[in-house]
Amino acid sequence: MKGLNRTKCRIVRRLFLFFAALSVIPFTVLYLITSDHLYRFRAYNYTNGSRHQLQFHAVHHPPPAMVHHPQEYRKHHQQHTPEQQVQAVKNSTSNQYLIDMDYMKHRMDERVARLNDKCTEYRLNEPKQNYKPKAWEYLINREYHLVWCNVFKAASTSWMYNFNLLAGYSPEFLKKTKDVPLQLARQKYPRPSVDALHEAINGSISFVIVRHPFERLVSAYKDKIQYALPNSHHQKLGVRIIQKYRKIAKGQPWNTQKYPTFPEFVNYLLDEVRHPHTEIDMHWIPVTYFCTPCFFHYDVIAKFETLEEDQNYLIAVGQLGHMIKPQWRNAGKGAHTNDLVLKLCKELDDDQIRGLYEYYKYDFELFGYSTEEYFNGRGR
Repeated sequence: MKGLNRTKCRIVRRLFLFFAALSVIPFTVLYLITSDHLYRFRAYNYTNGSRHQLQFHAVHHPPPAMVHHPQEYRKHHQQHTPEQQVQAVKNSTSNQYLIDMDYMKHRMDERVARLNDKCTEYRLNEPKQNYKPKAWEYLINREYHLVWCNVFKAASTSWMYNFNLLAGYSPEFLKKTKDVPLQLARQKYPRPSVDALHEAINGSISFVIVRHPFERLVSAYKDKIQYALPNSHHQKLGVRIIQKYRKIAKGQPWNTQKYPTFPEFVNYLLDEVRHPHTEIDMHWIPVTYFCTPCFFHYDVIAKFETLEEDQNYLIAVGQLGHMIKPQWRNAGKGAHTNDLVLKLCKELDDDQIRGLYEYYKYDFELFGYSTEEYFNGRGR
C-alpha cells in the first residue's frame, strides 16, 4: 500500500514539473520576441535579388587603434565592392536593423579623416583669439561612455530623449513631464570644461550628428520662425524682423504674412553675421563654431541624410540596444524640409546665397556637403 502511494506521489510530482515547464515556454518566447533577442540569432544580406544567410557581426567596440587612425583600417580592409556595401538590412518582423559593421566602420573612418584633413587645411585646429575650443554644448554620459555635441535641428530631439533615458528618466516620466528636455538633461549632465571633455573623450565613444547647412537652416526657420509659439522669444524676434526688413509700398507692407518670409529671415541673419549684436542663435549657428569639432576627436560622425543607418551603428558599437532604439522624434511641422529647401532658396538673390555659403563654408567643407544645386544658374 505504501509502495503504491509513493508511486502515485512520484507521478504527481513529474506531472507537476512537466506542466510547469510547459507554462514557462510561452513567456520565454514572448520575452525573446519583444526584446529583439530572437532576431539576433540570424541576419540576411540581399545580393543580386536573392537572400543569403550571413553570420551576424557580433557587437563590439572597435579597436582603439582603428578608431583613432583611419589609415590603419584601410590597410586591413580593401574598398568594398557595390555588392558588399550592405548598409542596413531590415528584418521584416523587427524594427531593429542588422548592419554590416565593417562597411559602417569604413564610412565613419572616411568622414573622420575628411574632418581632420579639412581642419588642418583651414587651420581650424589652431586656437585663435576668436576661435577656441568650446565644450559648453557637449553632454557626457560616464556610465555608458558616450560623448555627444548636441547640434540643434540635426536629430537633437531624438538624441536628447535618448540621453535622458540613459540618465535614468523613465519613458513614462518623459512622456508626461512639461519640463524642457534640455533642462532635464543638464540636471544629469553638467556642462563640462575643455579639460574634462578631453578626458571623457579618451575613454568614450564621441559623436556628432550633422546636416546639410541649408537644410538645417530651413528646418530652423520653419520650426522657430514660421511656427513660433505665441509670445515666445522667437515669435517676438519674428515681429522685429518684419518691422525692420519688410518692404513698404505706398505706405503699406507689400506682404501681409504674419511671420517673416525666408528672404527677410536671411537678411536678418546676414546682418547679424556682419554686425553682431548678440551671439548667433544656437538653432542656426554653424556646427564649426557651436561644437568646435577641430579641437575634439570624434569616433562617429552621423549624418542626417543617412541617420537611420548611422544611429544603428552607433547603438551597436556603444552596446546600447537594451536601453535605446533607433527613432525619429519631432520630424518637423508641415511639408517635409527637403521639399522646401530648393523652393525657398530660389526666393533668395545671388548675394543672399553667397552670403549664406560664406557663413556656413566650413560646415560644407568639414562634413563633405555640396552647394552645386543651390548655385545652379547663379554666378559664384
